Amino acid sequence: MLKLFNTLTRQKEIFRPLGDIVDIYTCGPSVYQYAHIGNFRTFIFEDVLVRYLRARGYRVKRVMNITDIEDKAITTAKKQGKTLREMTEYYSKAFFEDMEMFNLLPADVFPRATEHIPEIVDIIKKLMENGYAYRGKDGSIYYKVSRFGGWGELIHLKLKPGKKKIKRDEWGEESNILSDFALWKSYEKEDGDVFWETELGKGRPGWHIECSAMATKYLGTHFDIHGGGMDNIYPHHENVIAQNFGAFRENPSKYWLHCRHLMINGKKMSKSLNNAYTLAELVRMEFEPMAVKYLLLSMGYRRRLNFTFDGIEECGKKLEKLHNIIESLRNANGRDDASKLVKRARREFERAMDDSLNTGKALKVMEEFADEAGKISPGRESAEEILEAFRIFDSVLGLLKPF
Repeated sequence: MLKLFNTLTRQKEIFRPLGDIVDIYTCGPSVYQYAHIGNFRTFIFEDVLVRYLRARGYRVKRVMNITDIEDKAITTAKKQGKTLREMTEYYSKAFFEDMEMFNLLPADVFPRATEHIPEIVDIIKKLMENGYAYRGKDGSIYYKVSRFGGWGELIHLKLKPGKKKIKRDEWGEESNILSDFALWKSYEKEDGDVFWETELGKGRPGWHIECSAMATKYLGTHFDIHGGGMDNIYPHHENVIAQNFGAFRENPSKYWLHCRHLMINGKKMSKSLNNAYTLAELVRMEFEPMAVKYLLLSMGYRRRLNFTFDGIEECGKKLEKLHNIIESLRNANGRDDASKLVKRARREFERAMDDSLNTGKALKVMEEFADEAGKISPGRESAEEILEAFRIFDSVLGLLKPF
């Protein structure tokens, strides 16, 4: 029985989908820079979520947005002397190449914020009609946080009043302030040619409203799972809940899942701290992408994981060992029966994954299974039974070479 840890309730809950298809919205990359492997810890966890649900027999529809309009994107495009479109296309391409190297399944829909301005405008209009938004003196439209009584339920903190309005996307280090935030930003000269002429006026959307619009368009106003990194909890996902409640009178998601930060030397891996590595950088250092992925899966997504080069090397050795055992099984011609071994391993693997996607435990199950399989001399039929178990495990983890 699959249980998922719901950030909203702070409890592991039995997963019960809302309908015949499990609808999932995951916050994708902001394409003004290369995604680093800390970002990919979240994207890999989300991939495993989809893979495991499908392995359990569920039909899944996953939407992963591409944030191609925000403050940092505009600033970065200017510095690079490129149009916003040129820059975001470049980093989007790099992101998809990294996804392929990590063997991540593509989402069913990859919506871009810039292609959903009409949907964004429609939701903002609903918020204004329902009394949850207003136009400021600067011409921008803001969400009225005092109107929403459920504010702070996701982060589980008591928030204190902050500035009257926040127009920028980033809220700085203050994580417990309660402030009105921009839904539609009135045009400023610094925006250059990045604007839309709409009935709301000349301007561009705020970051938070983009996800509400795209999730609603493709999954409706209430769906199964909303996922992202822990840094999305506040203010972004808190704001998404507020927006959707103001427009549609309900929380958009039944389950909220968040992946913990990747650590390096005791600090969060982050571009702003100059301690982040991209997959391309690690490949140039001659590390295998699957060894990096193995490391990122070596702890459950909610547990602290520290990045080290020694850790990647160790994971590379574990992968090589698995591949060697699998290769030997393809040529097996012994007499030992492996049925009990296979049944036990499959049961333990499923138990680990059912416990809120505990990939660290699942990997240990696979490693121990490989060790035991390497100590016996199975017959052809039993060898194929073992290989099929490895295929089932890898359909969830996506680590091994085809066999």
